Amino acid sequence: MREHLKKIKPDIYLLGEIWHDASQWLAGDEYDSVMNYPLMSGIHDFFLDRTMGKDEFEYMVNRCYTMYMQQNNNVLFNLLDSHDTERLMNRFHDLDRFYQQLAVLFTLPGSPCIYYGTEIAMEGGFDPDCRRCMPWDQIGTEENQERIRQIKRLISLRKKEETFRSLHFHFPGRYENRRCAEYIKLDEEGRKTEVILNCSDEAAKVGEAGEVLFARNYQNGILEKNGTLIRRI
Repeated sequence: MREHLKKIKPDIYLLGEIWHDASQWLAGDEYDSVMNYPLMSGIHDFFLDRTMGKDEFEYMVNRCYTMYMQQNNNVLFNLLDSHDTERLMNRFHDLDRFYQQLAVLFTLPGSPCIYYGTEIAMEGGFDPDCRRCMPWDQIGTEENQERIRQIKRLISLRKKEETFRSLHFHFPGRYENRRCAEYIKLDEEGRKTEVILNCSDEAAKVGEAGEVLFARNYQNGILEKNGTLIRRI
């Protein structure tokens, strides 16, 4: 089927819904990419389990991006919830932790994908509750409009900033707090963007250097509990 479809449309994107390591389906003779459920599960585990340290977050991210070839990583279908899972907001009922995970989604390699309703932090349990109708009559509320503005900001940064889309990143480990995760994204020109996620119950001193691109619970060099900071450095 792949050969037939590629003849009809050479740039067609063949995506597989595989929930685990999909290496055997990404050998060049079946799918172009897959839904990145291992990354989704790893992100959720770290944010839910407060006993996990940032080293475990780093291990998880590195593992997810060493499973496949670079050309697959470029187009991985990255997600945080779907029609088959509990909704993201349902896991935390906390907007700060909700946006921390979206910050990760929009700054890691691959294609960030938003399930309908996530732009307004829509709740819903496991299937079929995760398939609720979109509350169109509530979209215009100030609360939902503010949530949409937050998502639009992340989308805009993803489109505009080369570092957000880059495959190149590393974990410098500059902050002592064991649940203050940090990684730096680099583009081909050497420009850098720092992503800091304070997933602890204590404030973290992260300094005031750089240009703030996106932030929650950050002021005067202090990143508060469940705070997010993305900045050029």
